[in-house]
This record gives sequence, C-alpha cells and structure tokens, in this order.
Amino acid sequence: MRRSLLLALALVTGLTLPAGAASAGARQEGPVGGEAPAQGVSARLLAAHNVERARVGTAPLHWDDALAAGAGVWARELVDTGLWGHDPARHGHGENLWSGWGHRIWTPEEMVGEWTAEKRLYVRGVFPNVSRTGDWTAVGHYTQMVWSETTHVGCAIATRGNRSVLACRYSPPGNIRGSRAF
Repeated sequence: MRRSLLLALALVTGLTLPAGAASAGARQEGPVGGEAPAQGVSARLLAAHNVERARVGTAPLHWDDALAAGAGVWARELVDTGLWGHDPARHGHGENLWSGWGHRIWTPEEMVGEWTAEKRLYVRGVFPNVSRTGDWTAVGHYTQMVWSETTHVGCAIATRGNRSVLACRYSPPGNIRGSRAF
C-alpha cells in the first residue's frame, strides 16, 4: 500500500465539535462562516494550509462556506457508508481526504500536516512530473494545498463511532496537467 494512502488513512478522532453539529449519528465540524473563520477547527485548518503556502510563496487561501458544505456532505457519506475514495460527482473542485479511526486525538494542524509531509517527495516540475517516486499521487495532496492558482478552500470533519474523515475542497482546483504547482 502506498505511503500517501497510509497517510490518508491516519487517525482523526476526539475533536470538539460545535453544538448542534450532530446529525443522524454523524458529527461534523462545519463552516464557521465568511472568508476567514473566526476561531475553532475551521480557522485552524485554514491557517495550517496558509502556513505552508507562505513557505512556498503562494497567496493565502480564503475560506469558502459553499466548499465546506460540499466537503461536509462527502465526509458524512464516507463515515456513514464506511467507504473510502474521492467524490465521483463532477463538482469541479479539487479535493483532499484524510481518514482514520481509534482513540487518539489529532489536531487540525496534524491532519493537514500529513498532506504537508508529502513535500519530502515533491520535485518542482510540470504536473504530473512532480514526484521523486515518478507517481504524482505521492504528492497530490501537497500540490493541491500549495497550488498557486487555487484561491479558496472549505473543509469539514465528520465522525461516526471511532472513524473520522476530513475532507477539503479547493477552488479553482489544482493538479492540472501541464502546469506548475507554484
């Protein structure tokens, strides 16, 4: 199994969610609202993205409630069904997923940090020739996070039992063949 898949299946539980976020047994950290969520998990997810973007010189992302809502629908679908994979719907956005189970508490910074860790395999180049492994999927979460043309992100976390899923959606999407990440 590829390391990027193992990273995507890392543990995510125990996050404090806002009151009223529980629905049909699944809990979700939804959008806080506006371009910059004021506090909580959403703001920390946005900040974790923007720290890495600042390191590579790309403009900071802005929070998008509609992207967060779409990410939340897919995250809930994944925890409700027990399936794993990207949303097959043609929503026109980039998407990063991270999932796990167990009884360890992960911070938003650690979750996004799993995607950031892929940079150790990243090589500057024209997409899809951007990975030391020769397989762009080994760095695909990272390149989506720092993609220079991406301006907005929205994320959501859904939890059922001891399984959690973080889904982030990006607009415009990154990982475009023939382009550079930054």
